Amino acid sequence: MKGSSQKNKILEQIQKQRRSQSRQNDSKINSLHFQGIQIQEFNKEIDEYLKTFPNIQQLGFQRCKIQSLNNLSEYKNINSLNLEENALEDGCVKLIVQKFPSLTFLNLKKNQIKEFNEIEQLKQLDQLTHLFLDKNPVCDVENFTSKVWDLLPKLKALDGKDKKGKVVKEKTEIYEDDEEEEDEEEEEVDDEDDDSFSISDDEEDEEYSEEEESESESNKKKKKVKK
Repeated sequence: MKGSSQKNKILEQIQKQRRSQSRQNDSKINSLHFQGIQIQEFNKEIDEYLKTFPNIQQLGFQRCKIQSLNNLSEYKNINSLNLEENALEDGCVKLIVQKFPSLTFLNLKKNQIKEFNEIEQLKQLDQLTHLFLDKNPVCDVENFTSKVWDLLPKLKALDGKDKKGKVVKEKTEIYEDDEEEEDEEEEEVDDEDDDSFSISDDEEDEEYSEEEESESESNKKKKKVKK
């Protein structure tokens, strides 16, 4: 029952993302992001279902209390993985490297990674350019930031900043925990529920111009009558 309940919640969030991406065909969906589903550990049913989306490049499970990635298959096409605010511990990075070998973006913020030798395994992700690790116990290791930069020379941003400490200004809305997405969805629902008739600025201009034309024509007719 627990697995089916998880799948139902996943289905609900997929339906919302279908609408936001304006795509009904699952084969055309290229990003899936889930929030607040208490998955803890992936089962085969969820893994099989994820594989029905062959073109996914961006995948996120935030605040899902995930403790293990054991039952996931290999996803070579995914280049962005967001696992922020879960319960992943030492051992998870090895599985991430094995199952998501093409990552350019990885968010492991707010997990329970403790040992630096766990981070060292990220060297195997030779395309990785953006990494979030802050708010893990491992961040308390002495000279942690400089060690990560030395370990991953291809990295462009660590915890949202470049090697000099400057904020990297890039589009990150697809990776972050977006309350904006929820606001946009609420606005969309409000728009759908609003059956009242409204006129755009262009339509109003057209109406006014038509009224002006009709008024000018009637004035001309009045002048002719007077003559």
